[in-house]
Amino acid sequence: MASRKWLISSISALFFTTLLVPVTHADAPIKVAIAYEVGGRGDHAANDAVAMGVDLVKLNLKLTSLVVREMVTDGSEKDRSRRLRFLATAGYSTIIAVGAGYEQSVRTVSQEFPETTFAIIDDANIPYLNVQSLIFDTQQGAYLAGVLAASASKSNKVGFIGDVTFTSSPAQGAAFIQGAKSVKPKIIATITIPLEKTPAAALAIMHFSGVDVVYSNWSQNSSLLDSVLALNTKKSPLKLIGTLPDQYWLQSSRTLSVLIGAFTKHFEIAAYDAIAYAIRGQILGDVLQENPNVFGKRYTVKDGGIGIALVGTGQLYSVAINSVSSALRAGKIKIASF
Repeated sequence: MASRKWLISSISALFFTTLLVPVTHADAPIKVAIAYEVGGRGDHAANDAVAMGVDLVKLNLKLTSLVVREMVTDGSEKDRSRRLRFLATAGYSTIIAVGAGYEQSVRTVSQEFPETTFAIIDDANIPYLNVQSLIFDTQQGAYLAGVLAASASKSNKVGFIGDVTFTSSPAQGAAFIQGAKSVKPKIIATITIPLEKTPAAALAIMHFSGVDVVYSNWSQNSSLLDSVLALNTKKSPLKLIGTLPDQYWLQSSRTLSVLIGAFTKHFEIAAYDAIAYAIRGQILGDVLQENPNVFGKRYTVKDGGIGIALVGTGQLYSVAINSVSSALRAGKIKIASF
């Protein structure tokens, strides 16, 4: 339970102090729907984070279940598309899909219903005018992870294990190195993006070479955590910086001996914003990329949409993380493009 508490407190502290603001309802009745990923509420991951935003916006704006509807997919492409079509046909003017698993169904159904606005959280691959992509600045997150890793490393050797299924992994690796070297210019930082179904071998090689802190966005399964726990010993420690809510298994009590922090994407803020803007009848965000144009919003440290949640011995480095976060908010740090 302790690991669950630090996650909830790290999210809600910012969330409840920044979003409790009055919003004027639009004159025309507007209905919004949330399409959750498999498992729905209670998954201790993306769905629960989104649900936190849904609950707060309903409370703050006095919205009922007649205005905000929630549905859960069984995970099949057929079911995802069927549910999105049902919601669009039922008159929901904005439909918010949770996670990149909805990419293909949103891509297809949004073109069948061009007058309906779709939003997809944590994906930016759909270049349609009626689709808003709500994403998170993973390079800023990786930079902060690099700062934390370098600050905590005793061997002056740190590493990044990238998930090959994320196209952003190379850029995250580069930002991680930049963040680490901003703390210790001579630190040795290693990047590995395994092609295997488990990062175990890559982690073992890193640890054998002296790496004592590793950051990873590996989200395919819990083998990352299993490997770190197996390698961590009192004589040769290995600490982990993870990613939330992607790595839902980080909330297990097993992580307490190795986890020092996690790059946190605030899905609850994206969900809140998407609903609040829909109720106002406004468009959230702008052009994220061109040729092809993708529209939406990229959350950053500046708007509180991302951050680093510190846990265990990672809390010893809060001053360094807060200082770098302030510099990022002020635009004083430029992360190299990749």
